[in-house]
Amino acid sequence: MSVLGGIIIAIVIAVAHGNSKWNTLDWLEAHNVSYELHNVTTGDGYQLQVQRLPRLGARPVLLVHGLLGSSLSWLCQGPGKSLAFQLYQQHYDVWLANLRGSSPYGRHHLELTDVMAEFWHYSFHEFGSYDLAAIIDHMTEITSKGSSSAEGEVQDGEEKANAEVVEPHQVLLIGHSQAFNAFLVLCAMQPRFNQRILLIQALAPLAQLHRQVRFDSAQVRAVMKFVKQRQKSNKFELFQPGELRKICQKKREQCEYYTKQLVGSSQNNKKLLDAFNYDNLLQGGSIREIKHLQQIWKSGDFIAYDYGPIENLQVYHNIEALGYNLSDISVPIILYFGQTDALATPEGVHAIYAKMLNSVRSVRRIASNKFNHLDFLLSSDVKTLVNDKLIELMEKFLEGKLPYIIE
Repeated sequence: MSVLGGIIIAIVIAVAHGNSKWNTLDWLEAHNVSYELHNVTTGDGYQLQVQRLPRLGARPVLLVHGLLGSSLSWLCQGPGKSLAFQLYQQHYDVWLANLRGSSPYGRHHLELTDVMAEFWHYSFHEFGSYDLAAIIDHMTEITSKGSSSAEGEVQDGEEKANAEVVEPHQVLLIGHSQAFNAFLVLCAMQPRFNQRILLIQALAPLAQLHRQVRFDSAQVRAVMKFVKQRQKSNKFELFQPGELRKICQKKREQCEYYTKQLVGSSQNNKKLLDAFNYDNLLQGGSIREIKHLQQIWKSGDFIAYDYGPIENLQVYHNIEALGYNLSDISVPIILYFGQTDALATPEGVHAIYAKMLNSVRSVRRIASNKFNHLDFLLSSDVKTLVNDKLIELMEKFLEGKLPYIIE
């Protein structure tokens, strides 16, 4: 669904710098921002690169991308607009997650390669239960030390003995779109993370989709037909680099239609409609991610991936898919929605609030009559409409002064 997010992000880079292949590290180096690279291995063998904009001793903030995104999502408009730069300027210790499958930082595994079908057997369940768990554990280990400790750095025995050990801060979490689903899985499956995460701010969350989205069953069937065709062709990655551009050159009108309907940006339609003229960087995503979102759209239940009764017995030891106990989640939550978001609609976000009354501390509408799913990253006014508000409410929360407002 938000497959075009990665395309549009790359277009912004192409327009600004004349290079559609720029990645996260290119952005950081171009703007002379110091960074660290941290290599994190998940419990099931995926090897993820996490970038850090270090402010030693400051409060750590983890930014988590949505479907088909990467850490590039938080940098793609440069220091004047993108959230990662702004948080760093405000002296937060900024960490940028790259979940499995994201290109090029989540494409490695201890045993698998990204041309193997098994590599792509994941959805937001694995993002939460494995990827976020490993990343936050790694952050806790590093921030409990008094000095920078990126992967690959070696301290000798004397340095280790003299290194100051400090109490690690709890993590402030900010996630876009499907990242909120991963957070829910993490805290429901591993309750210890309710004490590790101080606050989550969820931008355009997708946990409640049943009867809440602004597209109809026929549109969903068309998307799922495409998914089934790819599976029959043994293609388990949603799109390989360059593939979507070729498809849209042949079927431009169809691509433009789905762009507007599913991931269209109310404030950036011209960029969206020009997307298919570029050979852009795709961040990577699994067919199973789309199928899992379709399952919760159809059933209305926030559950793990449903393999069907026979395989469910093998995986979950039950004929039904695993259910998540959201009542166990105690992390304070702030939800944000855009008025014209076709995916995370105002109704869908308020449905999340209704299910999590004990955890949601505030529900905020972006102050724009037209604000869609990708505007949270790409709006020309993202600093004033989104980022400034995020930082303001986060700081009020830290001061114990966050007002309880449901918009």
